[in-house]
Amino acid sequence: MPLPDESIRELTALASVVLTNEDVHSTLQEICRIAVRAIPSADGVSLTALSEAGPRAVASSDDWSLELDESQYEEREGPCLDAARSGMVFRIRHMTNEPRWPSYMPRAVGMGARSMISVQMTSEGKTIGALNFYSRSVDAFSAEDVSVAQIIVSHASLASEVASNLHRHKDLAVQLRIAMESRAVIEQAKGIIIATRRCSPDDAFDVLRSQSQHENRKLRDVATELVRQAGGLTD
Repeated sequence: MPLPDESIRELTALASVVLTNEDVHSTLQEICRIAVRAIPSADGVSLTALSEAGPRAVASSDDWSLELDESQYEEREGPCLDAARSGMVFRIRHMTNEPRWPSYMPRAVGMGARSMISVQMTSEGKTIGALNFYSRSVDAFSAEDVSVAQIIVSHASLASEVASNLHRHKDLAVQLRIAMESRAVIEQAKGIIIATRRCSPDDAFDVLRSQSQHENRKLRDVATELVRQAGGLTD
């Protein structure tokens, strides 16, 4: 199957994503951003990780896909969870006509989603979770898109494994837990910026990322300091 030039460029970018990011959380975030560009019909991509505490969204290309993921956890059902647990690939062509997941689908439709793909993600023979592609259009994903999604997941799995080794932790489960904690404090920091600057969530994240790059500090550390200054964290 010949891949579109745009998809090839983004898949090539996955090869270097580990070297251009400071930790596993940043690597996973960038993987989601690359993935949404690699499949033009996708409007959002998120990564759900399975843990002893339950499923958690550890990275996403945007807040919309993040909310779509987390809605599945509330309902305890959805293609994302089933893909992660079973290893099956799910392509949902028309969410409004989908009889499976009767609690989740109406909520997803209410949030603007109309079709999606969920693919299990593994590393070193262990299940990490699932990478999820969402679209606001009905029947947005072709069979070729599913194949590209599977290729992306293969590259992403290797990238996350390399990242966990590169960043001094061979235990990817530990890294994912840290990523979950990082995302939580980053979301708090974004909320503070949104409230003070009256900006969008994406703009708030850009503020954090710009400060991180300017000060040559980890994004998590910048967010933690901001939340602590606002009284949201205590030592």
